[in-house]
Amino acid sequence: MLVGGGIIKSAMQKRGFKHRRTEDQFSIRGEYARNLQYVYSKEYQTSGGLVVDLAYFSVDILGEKLVMGLYRENPTIENGIYVNASRSIDLQKFDADSINRELDRLITPVRDRFK
Repeated sequence: MLVGGGIIKSAMQKRGFKHRRTEDQFSIRGEYARNLQYVYSKEYQTSGGLVVDLAYFSVDILGEKLVMGLYRENPTIENGIYVNASRSIDLQKFDADSINRELDRLITPVRDRFK
């Protein structure tokens, strides 16, 4: 059993991400999959407009991995997706250091201008 359920929450709070009720729409729904995905969000205002980061955490039960993903977009323009990436760690290696290391690689700084 995993101990320290606050590891992900504190890592995301440190980076300024929050989980709001509006992110509940991104939770996986289904008979066996409910709540296997959890999403945090953060908004930035750049000279190019609004940028929204959605960071998600999901569990690959068969692969015994925690999957972390980043979806960065400008919701006000068509095809405004800037980043769609993911990383994973073995559940056996689940600790604060490995979570922070992978999040540092995944969540890159927002640039003011995107190409």
